[in-house]
Amino acid sequence: MEGEKLARIDESIKQITKTLDSHDKKLEQLEKTYGVMMNLNYRMANVENAIKSIDNKLDQNSVKKGKKWDKLIDYIFYALVSFVLLKLGLKG
Repeated sequence: MEGEKLARIDESIKQITKTLDSHDKKLEQLEKTYGVMMNLNYRMANVENAIKSIDNKLDQNSVKKGKKWDKLIDYIFYALVSFVLLKLGLKG
């Protein structure tokens, strides 16, 4: 009777050990996955910062181009006004 009890306890210990080993392997895999995810998170943050920087540069360039067009339009407007005034004889 006691031998059967010891055999069941021994079998239970083997099963528990097997389960713990399985959980240890899964935990190791999860730790590796976590490390990879942290690395990806870091890289994604760098990519997002680079995109923001590019967006800012593009916005600045478009503002500069817009200012150039505004100046050109101003020059054309003043040239037309001056031409009209000269044609009307109102030198100004």
